[in-house]
Amino acid sequence: MKYSQNIYIAVFITFFSLILVSCSSSQIHAPVFDNHSPSKKSSSTFHMVGTGDTLYSIAWVNGKDYKELARWNNIAWPYTIYKGQKLSLLATKRVTKKASASKKIRKTPSVKKKITRRTSSNYKKGLKLAWQWPITVKKLEKGGAQSGVVLVGKSGELVRSSEGGKVVYAGNGLKGYGNLLIVMHNSEFLTAYGYNKRLLVEEGSVVKKGQAIAEIGNDNKKRHVLFFEMRKHGKAVSVTKYLPRLRG
Repeated sequence: MKYSQNIYIAVFITFFSLILVSCSSSQIHAPVFDNHSPSKKSSSTFHMVGTGDTLYSIAWVNGKDYKELARWNNIAWPYTIYKGQKLSLLATKRVTKKASASKKIRKTPSVKKKITRRTSSNYKKGLKLAWQWPITVKKLEKGGAQSGVVLVGKSGELVRSSEGGKVVYAGNGLKGYGNLLIVMHNSEFLTAYGYNKRLLVEEGSVVKKGQAIAEIGNDNKKRHVLFFEMRKHGKAVSVTKYLPRLRG
């Protein structure tokens, strides 16, 4: 009888240990750095719009300029897209003809007035930008992708917008970025802030330079990190070229 009880206790301890291991392995960390790849709903020539997509996020993940993407697909400001819509990621002759025809229409005074009214003066090409680092940087590392950097910060730090602008994407639908914000600063520049623990602003929010927009997250090494990337006309540029020089 005592022998049977010992077997029962041993089985129970083994089962309980397996549960603990399973629970500990389910802990969520920020994405691995080399996981930056377009969604399966994208190919090299088209993207099928899904829940949470914006024109800006689609352009970002495919390395395109959002203005060109809008022109190729005849999408007018404010760039409204719909779930299930198929967007071309390449310019075509047919679209090019339509684009050239629309240029002729824009020469009329009434259309010019309409475009001016819809476009915020805060995002004009000529706006001078003075960048700041989004966190206090303890260490800067290259991102796993060919663009962007990983900024190592400190626990509980708030992520701040590097310049004033408008949040054009807020979510976790882009694979490899975790909780991500994309901010449009003018018609040339966008910045992205990934691996966040929590987002503090919503899509469509207008933010000021230095405004807290997220809480810094952790990577799978339990470091406090932020993924940061800057793009000009849809192409990644070196953040160290535009931001103040780091000390040390």
